[in-house]
Amino acid sequence: MELEKEAQKEIERIEKIIQNLKVVDSKADGLLKVLNSYYQDSKSFFEKKQYLQALETAFIVWAYVDAGLHLKVFEVPDSLKRMFTV
Repeated sequence: MELEKEAQKEIERIEKIIQNLKVVDSKADGLLKVLNSYYQDSKSFFEKKQYLQALETAFIVWAYVDAGLHLKVFEVPDSLKRMFTV
């Protein structure tokens, strides 16, 4: 049950990030496509009660967003920047 709660929490966090993610460079289009694919995978795993896989794919989304922020192809509001290494 704990893993389910953690996966749900992470998916909700990723949803908030994606809703507030701004693409500032067209070079990010491929990166955005991949992270959205992982996000959909995460939700699908969660629906199938595969909570570990849901959590892992949510972490991958987070890593892609973090990389995009470092590459300066994405922006997030200042209130969300604390979640990342930028």
